[in-house]
Amino acid sequence: MAAAFYRDFDPEDLPIPNRQVMQLIQYTLRDDAQIDTLTKLISVNPALTAQLLGLVNSAFFGFRQNIKTISSAVVAIGMDSLRNLVLCFAVKEALSKKVIPGFDIDTFWEDSIRRGVSAQQLAYLIDGPVEEAFTAGMLQDIGLLVLFYMEPEKVDRWPLLRSNLPQPRCEMEEELFHTTHDSVGALLAKKWNLPESYVMAIGYHHLSFSKREIKNHGQAKKQSVLAKIMHLSDLCNAFYTCHDKSGAMTELKKQSKMLFALTDDKMESLLSLLPGQVKETSEALNICVGSQMNFDTVMGQANRKLVEDNISYQELTWQLQNSLKQRDEYAAKLEAELDIAREIQKSLQPDIEMIHQVGAFNIPAFHLSGDFYDYFTREDGTICFCLGDVSGKGTSAALLMAKAISLFRCLCKVVDDISTIVQLMNNELCETAVRGMFVTFVGGWLEPDSNELDIINVGHLPPFLVNDKGITKIEAADPPLGVLPGVIHPARQFSLKNKRLYLYTDGFTEGRLKKGGKKELGKELGIKGFLRWLVQSGNMPLDDQMAWIKEQCGIQLAPQSDDLTLMILSGE
Repeated sequence: MAAAFYRDFDPEDLPIPNRQVMQLIQYTLRDDAQIDTLTKLISVNPALTAQLLGLVNSAFFGFRQNIKTISSAVVAIGMDSLRNLVLCFAVKEALSKKVIPGFDIDTFWEDSIRRGVSAQQLAYLIDGPVEEAFTAGMLQDIGLLVLFYMEPEKVDRWPLLRSNLPQPRCEMEEELFHTTHDSVGALLAKKWNLPESYVMAIGYHHLSFSKREIKNHGQAKKQSVLAKIMHLSDLCNAFYTCHDKSGAMTELKKQSKMLFALTDDKMESLLSLLPGQVKETSEALNICVGSQMNFDTVMGQANRKLVEDNISYQELTWQLQNSLKQRDEYAAKLEAELDIAREIQKSLQPDIEMIHQVGAFNIPAFHLSGDFYDYFTREDGTICFCLGDVSGKGTSAALLMAKAISLFRCLCKVVDDISTIVQLMNNELCETAVRGMFVTFVGGWLEPDSNELDIINVGHLPPFLVNDKGITKIEAADPPLGVLPGVIHPARQFSLKNKRLYLYTDGFTEGRLKKGGKKELGKELGIKGFLRWLVQSGNMPLDDQMAWIKEQCGIQLAPQSDDLTLMILSGE
């Protein structure tokens, strides 16, 4: 239900005081009101007469002499007090038990009385508008009755609303009704032609005490002293009704100190008076309320709640510490397992001193690498080599890497054609591929005596054949392994004589520069930058070139997010 619904409702659609009472209310608001006329208007309503005389003679006012007539009551309590009492009686009469079926209106009026007497005591403490404070406190949540009157199917939410602090309760009302009691209450007060001080106080006793709201509503809508009193009286009532009593006490002391510089002792003294005053006032107003817990009992509950919260906090702290300990133990075990996995992965890589024509290194970005390389000699002296990159990172990539290396090494020992080897690898990886993983791969054979090279590139970055005369790129001819089964991959032939062949992964070309001018800083090294490294170091001995390129990775590249793998085959 939109808030606009409440802006447009007609007071005539609501239960309102009867014509005689409304006439009395309007007359009490006149500046030229006469006691004789006022007495006549009250006397025609026996119920109102009885309640007013009962209240005037109650402990609420504490007069020593018994007051028997309305005229005497008016003289005794004054026109302002009478006006405010008439307002309270009129609203109570208009919104009786029969209006909202299933709604516990007794608890509503009990809370209203508690707010009223709280507001009255606060007004005494700050030398404020005492009579207005009582009535405003009684009426400040009248909008809630309108909300439940309009949507009676939601009356079962009243106990939950009542058990919360004022601010959370307003948020719950917004979610439940798409508006709040203060907004609707102000509309009702305005359409009933109540004094502007009540309209403003009812409408803004929640909103005007935050810097954000003051900024939004402007200086003209800052709350009056009356609204500030109502703001505190709401917290006083919450101390006796909400679950978080310690939270209510803390907020009450904080707000009372900020708004009126009231001390903690004064607020505790005020709260201690409320149970007796609520009982006396409810009897005078003929409103049924339950037994009232005294201040010490409520404070005891609040303190127990603090102790329970502290114990719960300590338990949570212990559980957190225990969880962190278990996490550290698990992380240590995982780290140990990853170390073992890393050792196994390293064991799959060849000894770089094994063949003088070949050099390689791998710098993993994480604990395990998804890049791989391998080289070895067959019985006939042919050098078999490969380098590749597995899609993804971490453990899954490392496992697929191990499988690719194993397939290549095993097949090279039993199959005499590099094209057939790569085809068999592809078919096997297609059969067992999971989660769309694939392998970019470069592999081949090198005859060390003739420097004749057979090479296949499936989905990988182009290897470079480099000598003093130029650079040859060996582009990929087919998709990566593990994508399309049954593909035949023909090998290409090159001469490696007086040349070097560079196989690498994209960790180099996509590496970010951490040194250079402003235009270069943070850019990728790229193919051109990597080629400059190769050309610049091309005349070094193979081992020195490997060491130099490895050093440049640490000097020129930012901390890596991908593995760096390089293999160099020399035909010099």
